[in-house]
Amino acid sequence: MSSMAGQHTSKKAASSFRTSSVLVPLAGFLLILLAMNTYQYLRVKDDLATTVINEIRNNELAELKSFFENLASKLNMVHDWGKNGVLDADDIVALNRKFMPLIGRQAPVSGLLLADDKGNEYFLYRDKEGWITRVSSLRDGGTRMVFRRWRTPDQAGEQWEKTSAYDPRKRPWFHAPADGGVRWTPVYTFFETGKKGITASVVWNRPDGRGFMVFAMDIPLANMRTILTRLAEKRPGILFLANTTGTIVISSGGQTATGDVRPAPNSPAPAAAITRQWLAGGRPVKKPLTVQVNGQPWVASLQPLSSAQSQFWVGAAAPEQELLSRLNETLFRVDTVDVLVALAGGLFLFFLVWRTGGHRAPEQPPPLERLRRCIARGEGAEIEFKSTVRTNLKSGKPGKEIELAWLKAVVAFLNSDGGTLLLGVNDDGVLVGLAADGFANPDRCLLHVKNLLNQHIGAEFARSLEVTLVEDGDRQAVLIECRPATGPVFLKIGKNEEFYIRSGPSSIKLSPSRMVSYILQNRNPATGST
Repeated sequence: MSSMAGQHTSKKAASSFRTSSVLVPLAGFLLILLAMNTYQYLRVKDDLATTVINEIRNNELAELKSFFENLASKLNMVHDWGKNGVLDADDIVALNRKFMPLIGRQAPVSGLLLADDKGNEYFLYRDKEGWITRVSSLRDGGTRMVFRRWRTPDQAGEQWEKTSAYDPRKRPWFHAPADGGVRWTPVYTFFETGKKGITASVVWNRPDGRGFMVFAMDIPLANMRTILTRLAEKRPGILFLANTTGTIVISSGGQTATGDVRPAPNSPAPAAAITRQWLAGGRPVKKPLTVQVNGQPWVASLQPLSSAQSQFWVGAAAPEQELLSRLNETLFRVDTVDVLVALAGGLFLFFLVWRTGGHRAPEQPPPLERLRRCIARGEGAEIEFKSTVRTNLKSGKPGKEIELAWLKAVVAFLNSDGGTLLLGVNDDGVLVGLAADGFANPDRCLLHVKNLLNQHIGAEFARSLEVTLVEDGDRQAVLIECRPATGPVFLKIGKNEEFYIRSGPSSIKLSPSRMVSYILQNRNPATGST
């Protein structure tokens, strides 16, 4: 009996010990959680500049970056057309067929121009009734302009002419060939519409050796203002676009294109004052700015629209008082459900960390290490090597078949379980580099690869691809890492579409019937589930 009582007491003590061993750490965890939340509140409340930086790194900035980068991609695509002799400046219908779809997918773009160094120009733009072309040629008495309205790319309607002193070679967007890729003009007045805007352009030497040509796209400030105003409605304060000289290109807060301030409703628009202080401070990227405007502190930050194109910077600014007000509303909007969810989540994380020892997911190794690991593993179902991006090593000349060969592998990886393609590594696993492709610089090579992916596979699959230019000593390679796509992916070759999957170390083209069967059996290629 005594033995049984002793066992009962021992079990009770053990149970009490286990209970206290949980409750005591749990109580300590909850106290730490409360202290951390209080610290976070005080830190965020006092650090309004960090709040602004986080604001401009969200979807609004991503949308602006996407527009400018997509525009640059289109310009470089036309540049490659012209350099390879695909464009015939004398065939208006052929130009219409190429450019009407191009400008039709870019709503903020109002028109595009193609001009040569002799003063001849093709200009395509839209009005309320449809498409209009203006074909200009220099004459002794001035420039002859022939206007045509088009029902479709190859069906012309009304036609009229006029003579003008206009010369495309004297316009801000016209320039001679030079390194630098896409160029952007300052704000200026468009000739045909009289509207203010900016123009992006590219230039190339004609393949026949007869001078050079310039291709450009017009973006009216009114269209850019619409984008900024729409984005600014999602956030406090204003959004504005400035160039590296400090000129305010456009602002959602009621400013002119020259940076002159007009009073905006309820509060001044401080973009000009912010930009002046930003220039004086050496154009900081991450360092926030605090500017006094009419006695009221504003907090702001500026960031380049893209790493490759830094002529334009997007700025976000808001009154400090408004930020604090919105911050307080968010932080103090706590109810019972929030508390219960936080407690449940806290308990789960506490026990998970306590039982597992706080394992963390391994960080992804750097690109060079990933490249070397792939080379060490060799070609297989998930790895493929290609010696060049575009050059046929047998003929020593660029060949479309070389580009399509590695594009087929990318499509196959996307339609299967993913994989990695290495450009600049031969079949023996030797890093031979990309010198044979003859690109002017690594950025042009990387841009060419991305343009091919967008053209033949589609920009919508960019989220499934990670394209990296990797340097190993004096040699380079392009690393294309593919994740399984969430839907079927096709290789577009002209008007045809081809479907590939990975089978061992090879990319296999499926017939339409086999493709349908494969898609039905693999309804979610991202997970491989059937």
